[in-house]
Amino acid sequence: MRISFSQPVFLPWGGFFGRLLHSDLMILLDWTQFARGFTFVNRNRLKGPQGEIWITVPVKKKGLGLQKISQLKINQPARWSEKFLGLLKHYYRHSLYFHPTEEALREIICRAGDDFCQLAVSSLKFLAQAFSINRELIFQSETQVEGKGSSLLVSLAVKTGASEVILPYLADRHLQMNLFQEAGIKVIFLKYVQEPYPQFWGNFIGNLSALDLWLCCGSQGLRKIAESSRLIDS
Repeated sequence: MRISFSQPVFLPWGGFFGRLLHSDLMILLDWTQFARGFTFVNRNRLKGPQGEIWITVPVKKKGLGLQKISQLKINQPARWSEKFLGLLKHYYRHSLYFHPTEEALREIICRAGDDFCQLAVSSLKFLAQAFSINRELIFQSETQVEGKGSSLLVSLAVKTGASEVILPYLADRHLQMNLFQEAGIKVIFLKYVQEPYPQFWGNFIGNLSALDLWLCCGSQGLRKIAESSRLIDS
C-alpha cells in the first residue's frame, strides 16, 4: 500500500491533489502543531484582475500558546465567511461552476462553525470529490500515533501497513531518510509543476489554490493535476 501525508489545509494547491491521486491512503496530520509563523495551513491564493489574492482563515491565537491543528478555532467565523464568499463571487461569478461551488462551500462553512479543522478537511474533500479523486483520507488522531518529523511519518506508515510513502519533492532535505530505509519503506517523491490552464484575469499564475483550477476547468482539472505530477524514486 502507498500512503501520503498532509496537514489539514484550507483549499490546498494542486500538489496536494497530485499526492492524493497517486496514493491509496492519505493521513491528515491533525495532531501536528500549528506553525506560529507563515503557513499555508490557513491561507492560500486565488486570482483577480490585479494578480494573486491571498485568502486567510483567521484563527484564534492570543493566550492559547502552541496549538494542534485539531484545536484551532476560527476568529469571528460569520464575519470571515461573509467576506470570503463575497470575494469568491466578485472574482469568479462568471465561472460555469460558480453557483454549485458557492452553494457547497457555504454549506461547508456553515456546518464547520468555528472549527477550523472541520472547515479545512471538508473543503479539501469537496475539491477531491469534484476532481473525482476518490482516495481514502484518515486523521492521524484516528491512529493514536504521536510524534514529529521523520519518526512520526515512519510510525504512521508502519501502523497502517504501508510499503511505500509519497513525499513532496525535496522533502529529503528536512527528513531523516535513513529511518524509512531501516523500516523497509520505499520513498517516492512527487514533483508538482503546475501545467498552465485557461484562467480568468489575464496571464497564467501557477500554484494557486486548486479551487481556481476547479472554477476555471471543472472536471478537466483532473487531467491538469495528473499532467503536473511526476513521481521520482528515491
